[in-house]
Amino acid sequence: MQKQTGFTLIEVLIALTVFAVGILAIAAMQGTALRAAAGAEQLTRGRAAAKSTAERLLALPFDHPSLADRDGDGDSGLDDTTSSAAGMDGRQADFALAPDEGDLRVYWNVAESTPRSDAKTVRVLSLWDERGQSRRARFTFIKTEAL
Repeated sequence: MQKQTGFTLIEVLIALTVFAVGILAIAAMQGTALRAAAGAEQLTRGRAAAKSTAERLLALPFDHPSLADRDGDGDSGLDDTTSSAAGMDGRQADFALAPDEGDLRVYWNVAESTPRSDAKTVRVLSLWDERGQSRRARFTFIKTEAL
């Protein structure tokens, strides 16, 4: 009788099972990677919206109407938003931009004479919802009156 070489049926089935488990693990990692990439993209958009708004406000003259504390709440109102669903206190922001895409909302608040009489503190907030959780990016700067 000649000796036969090759794999038995049991060996082939075990190899296929190990291969299938590996493929399923890779597929599960793909879903996690896609969710992480989507979250990173939204964070980038939120931060970019807040930063571009802050840069536009920095370019304005000190006495521009967009740099006024409309409701007079000073430092205590720097985190105000117009939406209590955004996970913050829900008080009225000094200014708001209409959302241009998705659920991204941008607000800014001004505290006059802070930290000194010839300065204003401006805080720009960008808010969005991600997988049922409220997220935000925040930029704060101080605008001084030119001498």
